[in-house]
Amino acid sequence: MLSSAAGPRPRALVIVTEVCLDGGIQRFNRTFINACDQLGVDCHVLSLGDPEHARVRWSAPTSARIETFNRDKLRFALRVGQQIIRGTWQFIVIGHINLLELAVAARRLKSGARTFLVAHGVDAWTGIEGRRRRALRSVDVILCVSSYTRDRVRAQAPEVPTERFRIFPNALSETWSEQVNRAVLERPAGLPERYLLAVTRIDRGDRYKGLISVLETLSMLEDQTVHFVIAGRGNDIDFLKRAARHFGIAERVHLIGGVTDAELAELYRHCLAFVLPSGKEGFGIVYLEAMHFEACIVAAREKGVLDVIRDEETGLLVTFGDVVGLKRALDRLIGDAGLRQRLSAAARSTVTADGPFTIAAYTARLATALGLAEPARLPRATEAESTAVALPAGTGESCA
Repeated sequence: MLSSAAGPRPRALVIVTEVCLDGGIQRFNRTFINACDQLGVDCHVLSLGDPEHARVRWSAPTSARIETFNRDKLRFALRVGQQIIRGTWQFIVIGHINLLELAVAARRLKSGARTFLVAHGVDAWTGIEGRRRRALRSVDVILCVSSYTRDRVRAQAPEVPTERFRIFPNALSETWSEQVNRAVLERPAGLPERYLLAVTRIDRGDRYKGLISVLETLSMLEDQTVHFVIAGRGNDIDFLKRAARHFGIAERVHLIGGVTDAELAELYRHCLAFVLPSGKEGFGIVYLEAMHFEACIVAAREKGVLDVIRDEETGLLVTFGDVVGLKRALDRLIGDAGLRQRLSAAARSTVTADGPFTIAAYTARLATALGLAEPARLPRATEAESTAVALPAGTGESCA
């Protein structure tokens, strides 16, 4: 293994869709860059989608330089080519399948650098053909966030050697453990006493998240005092409101829009269960966040979720679209405090201490993938840190 402690620090060109804005892939990219910092790797990050003002959303490590392009594809592509030709890189990281064809340029223009692709989920499950498939052959290492994603990519390009694929799951974002909890959390004002929670985008294209199944199930629950709180923005809110009225539960459904991280932490802590029976999760970072705050998880037995949640151990899994099975699972959780406590404790252990979804575990996986020696001591969340609450985004943070 290479040692990043002796001699010049290794350098990585990291080419991503976004890094400063909100979202699961964006949080993954931030975690990746922070892990590089822990491993002694300097990152030069080219972000296609981030506007300049988004820099205040995140404090990047001093080892990372961030350039934003506000979706200017031509300027972005020219800068990528310039950096590949002029820079001295040990690693070139393509952060999204939509940028895959840049791997061809990386291979042709900078043969000395190892090229990595991060395959996140639904975007990589189809469409790898023609030029994109040929570009995939140029990648040295394909980091797949779940077993399902790896299998889908391999099925589309079976000629790519198996040894190039690595399962590379996400980790709980550092956002949740970097601030010490300084106050006792109280139930958010205006929320019902007993509620299920979902946190997700609410766009028409995201109906696979399973919210309609939850609404229908809510109308069937034995305990009719239970409400459903949905946090998130999108263009499909009116559709959900109509569905709630159709099932006769409009007064028990609360669409509360976007929330800060601190507000979200309180929502997780006080819910009866976190319920997102999605049919197409590449991984599901939101489940890790819920686990951190000891929320019981109910999810669909689908795709990348199978790498995150163990049925009957760290959560309950149901068949996607099966409202009868979902009702059975929710009735069990709502009526059995002991079951909730057992599941939530086991789930939380996966995102704290030596759990597989901690920053320390993620950094160790990255060290192996890059062929670098791990630091003597990787940062590990203390018990105080593991009960932390993140400050609201956009409070004087920097992405520069």
